Amino acid sequence: MEPGSRPAQTRSNQEQRKFRREAFLATLALVTVALTASADDQTKANVPPANVLLIDNLGRVVNVPTNELHRSLLPPSDLGLKHQTPDPIQGMKVPEEILQRKTAAGNGAGSLQFFPAVAPRLKPYLASLDEYGNTTLRPGALVPLSPLDPIVQGGKYWLAEQGLRYSLEQSFTGVGMSDVVQGDKTLGFYTFDLKAKWAIWEAPRSGTAGWLSAQLEAKTGLGSAGQTQSAKSNLGTVTDPTDLWSSVNGFRLPELAWQQSLRDGEVMVVAGLISQRNYLDGNAAAHTGRGEFMNSALIHSQVLPLAEYNFGVNLQWQPVSEWYVMLGSSVGAAPAGHAPWTDFSWQHWSVVGELGYAPNNFLGLGPGVYRVQPFVAEAGGPTQAGLGFNLQQHLGPHSPFAWFGRFGFGGSEVSAGTDRQVGTGFVLQAPLKQLGLVPRLNNDLLGVGLVWSQPAATTKTVYHENEYIAETFYTLQLTPTMKLQADFQMVWDAAFNPDAGPATVFQLQLNLAW
Repeated sequence: MEPGSRPAQTRSNQEQRKFRREAFLATLALVTVALTASADDQTKANVPPANVLLIDNLGRVVNVPTNELHRSLLPPSDLGLKHQTPDPIQGMKVPEEILQRKTAAGNGAGSLQFFPAVAPRLKPYLASLDEYGNTTLRPGALVPLSPLDPIVQGGKYWLAEQGLRYSLEQSFTGVGMSDVVQGDKTLGFYTFDLKAKWAIWEAPRSGTAGWLSAQLEAKTGLGSAGQTQSAKSNLGTVTDPTDLWSSVNGFRLPELAWQQSLRDGEVMVVAGLISQRNYLDGNAAAHTGRGEFMNSALIHSQVLPLAEYNFGVNLQWQPVSEWYVMLGSSVGAAPAGHAPWTDFSWQHWSVVGELGYAPNNFLGLGPGVYRVQPFVAEAGGPTQAGLGFNLQQHLGPHSPFAWFGRFGFGGSEVSAGTDRQVGTGFVLQAPLKQLGLVPRLNNDLLGVGLVWSQPAATTKTVYHENEYIAETFYTLQLTPTMKLQADFQMVWDAAFNPDAGPATVFQLQLNLAW
């Protein structure tokens, strides 16, 4: 053996043992990291959702950490957040995040369920019309809690677990006017509007479910003038400056129907006593007088014959996320507050269609909905047709601005008050936050709108063929369930008023959403 060979071999063996030891330690470390990552992923998958999902005025999801809400507003511990979903905004697809929470919660392993605690599956746009959530809270309130909020929200959670989900809205409104053609210049009233969906059964394996659908309204004037007068009649307008006002005091039942879904919520049939306004002509930027525009032309088209209080059927189909089609048909001539067989006549009927395109991001501007609305109807005279367009569009994926427009024309004998009408405007979400004044107010709303109308056939004397309205409002989210709204309108050339004006209308309204 040559000198020095043994030490060299010894060094080689030592290096090999060192290499094997380091390789073993590296492998062990990799296995440990992999197991830890897998355990972390599994833990994260099993962790219940940490945020309350709310929806702002433009229909966008707002994730609210539970530590930012008073504990009395959170779901009971046995329910947790897995069933928590907010009331949707009508006329805007329910956000995917909310649909995913409903899917994850489920209603059992495909078995038949009676009075399901989780709303049955529906396609995104239909879900904004045909179901409600179990959370009435809205984000960005000036006052984070009022004494009634826990009671209201607690009852809503409990009833939803029995399959009953609803929207209950109340308003107290005072209105002052100038240049009235008759009656008082100041009026006041209270309104009540309950819309309910009671899920009776769901069969997930067959993709079907059934509901009872109902709506109950009430109105009373505050003071003697409010019992018998309205802003519309006092001003002599063809549009109604305060559309929550009704000429009928007391209770009314616009809808009581059976609602059936098929093909996992792709198809919906509603039949019975139908309010077509609950389904057709929705618009997320302008669809309610409680917190948004209050003029009737900016809530619903007054060209489309959207029947209420009468027998009807509404058919809905959303084959894909971005397209849907609806058809609403009604028959009868019952007025508000009367049974649907009152003055029943087959010579009073309407069929209104709606084809909607609802992209998630239209030309880079964000979500929008584009609707075409043909109709044909008879109102005791000739059969006539018409056409409406209803559009809404965010003005940027994250922009606080949104635009909307309703445009329509139709036969003068069958249109709902006007045979030509244009209503359009803009809304701005959280204007005080955008100005840097009150950052926590992320759900107040500012709007500006314009209306042009021509009256349909009428027995009244028409002084002006073209009526013009300008409206602006500001709505403050006062508490999670309460809004305070100021509204101002100017009226030029009121159709049934010999005075060309302009007349002014100022309204202050307190809205309660339970």
